[in-house]
Amino acid sequence: MDKTISLASSVYDICKKYPEVKELMAHIGFDEITKPGRLQSMGRFMTIPRGCEYKQLKLSDVVDVFITAGFTVLDEDGVQLASSVNARIDILTDKTAEEATTKDFIFSKPASAAERKVLLSSYLERLDKGESLDQVQKDFAAAFANVTGSEIAEAEQALIAGGTPVERVQQLCDVHASLFEGAISCAPLSGSPEEKPGHPVHTMREENKKIIELITQVRADIEQTNAMSEDVRDPQLAQKIVDDIELLAPVSIHYKRKEELLFPYLEKNDISGPSKVMWAKDDEVREALVAARHSSERALLVPAKCFIQLVSTPLTKAVDGMESMVSKEENVLIPLSLETLTARDWTQIANEEEEYGWAFIAQPPKWRASAMDLADAAVREMEKNRDTSTAEAQTATTVEKIKLSTGEFTAAQLDAVLNTIPLDITFVDADDKTRYFSHGDTRAFPRPMSCLGRDVYDCHPPRSQAMVHQVFDDFKSGARDSYEFWIHLHGKFLYIRYFAVRDQDGNYLGALETTQDIAPIQAIEGDNRRGADERREASQQEQE
Repeated sequence: MDKTISLASSVYDICKKYPEVKELMAHIGFDEITKPGRLQSMGRFMTIPRGCEYKQLKLSDVVDVFITAGFTVLDEDGVQLASSVNARIDILTDKTAEEATTKDFIFSKPASAAERKVLLSSYLERLDKGESLDQVQKDFAAAFANVTGSEIAEAEQALIAGGTPVERVQQLCDVHASLFEGAISCAPLSGSPEEKPGHPVHTMREENKKIIELITQVRADIEQTNAMSEDVRDPQLAQKIVDDIELLAPVSIHYKRKEELLFPYLEKNDISGPSKVMWAKDDEVREALVAARHSSERALLVPAKCFIQLVSTPLTKAVDGMESMVSKEENVLIPLSLETLTARDWTQIANEEEEYGWAFIAQPPKWRASAMDLADAAVREMEKNRDTSTAEAQTATTVEKIKLSTGEFTAAQLDAVLNTIPLDITFVDADDKTRYFSHGDTRAFPRPMSCLGRDVYDCHPPRSQAMVHQVFDDFKSGARDSYEFWIHLHGKFLYIRYFAVRDQDGNYLGALETTQDIAPIQAIEGDNRRGADERREASQQEQE
């Protein structure tokens, strides 16, 4: 569908018709547009040309951004405008913006966000093709003074969208960090909400500070191990190295909170690059800690250098990965999330963090966005979903009971019944979207509200996605109607089952996942007919 913007229209009218324009304008310098009430007030009489004049931005650069984003731009007289980015590249290289590289801009530095995005993507592509990091860094330094986290995420996403496998982007992830090191502007604004204790970003940053402190401590133990003589045995050092594993283990809480609470909100805004790449890097840290733990018993038994290094080697990989992830979170993920999420999103995340817990820090105070920020987020959401909300409200007032084939419930009754069943229940629809989960007292795995509507594959770590695809592909093809798995986890014996859900004609409607701790069931002995065992036990207690 053709998307047309007229420079004669108000910013408010443009954003109302195309909500994504608000984010585009915020990225290129119109940051006031995100402040509560600004779009609804100043935006009604402000046009893009007047805004450029006020912000001292080149109108042609702003037009380039919109054209690159797929919009047709008309001037105030209704004449269609051409992209100066493509025009300059065509003159220099006979290439389109998507084909251009740093060398194509040799006569001028990138003037717009569109050009910067092209260049960032080209840097990653050149690294992927084997070009030296030193050469790419030289070109990067010549072209940029600083870069934002959102531009890095967009560059990664452009690679994935262009057909580069996620695994390849993952392999380049640490190279990206060194490439952009020292050139990322991400200083928090004074007085901003994320500076307040309890805000999810403040919590993440506090945990990252502790992670860096622990990394320094663990690295000192690793260096001591590397300095050992081959013929020396040091049981105290072996114990320190093994203790370091448990010292770092809570990082999995930090990662899980990020993966299951923050990533879904980015994905809902069509930002999937960070979740695909970072989750895989998180798994590398987890796997390195597991590998270190597997060798710990041998190191304690024979505390010689060769056996202690069986622990310290994967531990080194873990701390390197953790340090790199701190940089990615601070310089890419956090700025990008602050640009993308609303006050309501952050409040919802803060409300659900307790179910996951915190790593390395005490429980932070409760946090909630200000009334003004929540009101602004609500206005934006209502404008975006006005038609849908109206239809849902009308339906809600006319439907009092949910009629089933063998009875009926009110919504409150059905919700209570499903939560009373001693199973964790999750339903995924035929489009692989998570649509429902029960929230009784027996939940084995946390389920945040943000998982609703999320692609089921994105709810699982990358290493598990092949198996998840197999389950749902077999359900859809009819090859199988169920799968079952069982695992020991945190003192529980979890029995996990998947069932294909079909209608009377055999059409696939979705899948039902149930999880149950069967350890108490396995421990049952004897009979309990009509409560006989309970009465017998009570009688014995009375006699005693």
